[in-house]
Order: sequence, then C-alpha cells, then structure tokens
Amino acid sequence: MARQCLDKDIKIKPAAGRVHVIFDGAEIASSLNALELDEPGAPLRIYLPREDVQPGILEASETKTVCPYKGEASYYTLKTLTATGPDQVWYYPDPCPLVEPIRDYLAFWGDRIEYKRSDV
Repeated sequence: MARQCLDKDIKIKPAAGRVHVIFDGAEIASSLNALELDEPGAPLRIYLPREDVQPGILEASETKTVCPYKGEASYYTLKTLTATGPDQVWYYPDPCPLVEPIRDYLAFWGDRIEYKRSDV
C-alpha cells in the first residue's frame, strides 16, 4: 500500500553554530551540521546527523509513530552509564518528500534532554 503524505508549511534550515545535546547532564551529541525543522503548531525540532552522536548509546526500540507530513518515525532508547531514556530519540528512515533533508537524522526529546549552542 502506498503511503500518503500531506502537505504543510514545514521549513527546514541549517542550525546556526554548533548544537550540543545534553542528556542527564552529559553531552551525548555535538554537530555543526544540525537541521532545524519548524512545523506550524509544533515545537521547533533540531535534528542531528547520526555520526555526530556518541556511539553505543542508542538502543533500537520497537516503537513507531506516523506523522502525515513527515512519514513513519522509528525510535531509540538512550542508554548511558548513568541514565536510560526510553524512546527519547526518533528518526525518519523513509521520510515524505517534504522533509527529505532529515532522512536518518536524529531528534531528541524528554525532560532530561537539553540543547545548547556555541559559535563553533
């Protein structure tokens, strides 16, 4: 069955400077190639390339969700030496054409996730 992708005024642009992702007080990702996804009615989301995330902290989850504008999202659980964050990372392995630039980029959320920025 073919997937249906709806249109929406979603804007994707490079994030300014370096984006740092902090989980439970420790930096788990840092990127100069992050993308900002601005979707009306939703919080600004920042997506980072997988290669800019510390290796060994992502554990595949069975969770999947569907967005009519972005497609089917797959999830990871964050696991560090000090904390676990179930389903706090998601990505779109086969996104709708509207958001193709975020293919396989990772987004983070949760009460222990913090984003910081630096100039470089």
